[in-house]
Amino acid sequence: MHRPNFQHRTVPKATCGFAKTLFLAVALLALPAGISAQLRSPAQPVEIRGQLRFAVGGTPADEVVVRLDQLSGGFIAETRTDRLGKFRFAGLLPIQYQLIIRHPGFQEIQREVNLIMTGSEYLQLQLVADVVRRTAERTPTKLLDVNVPAEARKEFERGEELVVSGEKSKIVAGTRHYEKALLLYPGFLEAQLRLGTAYMDLLQWADAEKLLSQANVAHPRTPNVLFALGELYLQQHKTAEAERVLREGLEIEPRSWQGHFTLGRLYWNAGDIVKAGRQVGFALQLNPNLAEAHLLGGNIYLRARKVPEAQFEFEEYLRLAPKGQYAVQTKALLEKMRRQNGEKH
Repeated sequence: MHRPNFQHRTVPKATCGFAKTLFLAVALLALPAGISAQLRSPAQPVEIRGQLRFAVGGTPADEVVVRLDQLSGGFIAETRTDRLGKFRFAGLLPIQYQLIIRHPGFQEIQREVNLIMTGSEYLQLQLVADVVRRTAERTPTKLLDVNVPAEARKEFERGEELVVSGEKSKIVAGTRHYEKALLLYPGFLEAQLRLGTAYMDLLQWADAEKLLSQANVAHPRTPNVLFALGELYLQQHKTAEAERVLREGLEIEPRSWQGHFTLGRLYWNAGDIVKAGRQVGFALQLNPNLAEAHLLGGNIYLRARKVPEAQFEFEEYLRLAPKGQYAVQTKALLEKMRRQNGEKH
């Protein structure tokens, strides 16, 4: 039987907890004998504790993943902050560590912690919103047009403020502002793409196809237009058309995680798990924090009857999106898989 080929990582053959324990044991054995006794008393605890808060408002940041590595390289452990934003790594060796926090929408935190002399460390950390990254993700640099009139830009921004809520009534109101922006500047590609996406959210397929087809004529060989058309055709079950425009877009921009992920979804819907796995793997190489790709990856592995790998991907989805759209179903599925494997969690 063919297996999907995920290329974004080597997936552990055992469960994650066992693999981490084994890695830690190997790391400890590799250290020079006697170093612990030379630098601290046997009764002195060696640990890293801390608290994580949001920079705006100061409220505790709960359920955030905190990772600990050796400064010289090598994974040690991973934990989540509790409801008070607190975390703790206990039973450590007195060496140098690097603490890493990566949370979607916020700037990455890296701290070097030296436990050789102190034995313990308490860290007060803040999550700062990654405004630059958020803006770049919503407004790709390639789409910026310096010829857009100020009034058209204002209408576009009003539309953005409304559509981002996800509420149907506000999306409808937002489309009116996008439409006004296009009346003021018909060549406003960014507004065409956002309006086309809003039409899709409202299930106005004919309006979306007309608009995006016009954008494709006015701006030929523009990857974002082709990927938007691919999504549109995929939603309408026009498989051949979707594959054609997605492949065309990837020929122009082969490093687009969006293009690879959408093509992976297309192959999944078509029942080709080998091709689907390959595209999802490409997407995760380019964007390892794409929660939905981990979820689809878990489903692909599950269909291929590779249960440990599927479990790993589902756990990654929940790590990245603990309150995501499919979090409840995924947790229930993981619990069932663990019971069947006789695991304790």
